[in-house]
Amino acid sequence: MDKKQSPINNCDCLIGFLSGEQVSKSNIDFEVQAIVNIQPTFKKYGLLNGEPQSKRQIVDGRKGYLSRFSYCPFCGEKVNWKQVLSNCT
Repeated sequence: MDKKQSPINNCDCLIGFLSGEQVSKSNIDFEVQAIVNIQPTFKKYGLLNGEPQSKRQIVDGRKGYLSRFSYCPFCGEKVNWKQVLSNCT
């Protein structure tokens, strides 16, 4: 008898929001890289206050760029932010 996997085990955890976009474990690199890539253009046209931020600074919850969750609202899994930060170097 085959057991079906629980949908919780297959959840691509929602970890927060960045510039109005949902950020999950699978797309965090894409979303953060998009912000990093657009910053020089914003700076060029005077639309960026201060200096461009690194990936690590954007993901850092103390800066306030990424609205972060402690737990996935869908499956309840605790988000391992140390691991997420280590992937954003």
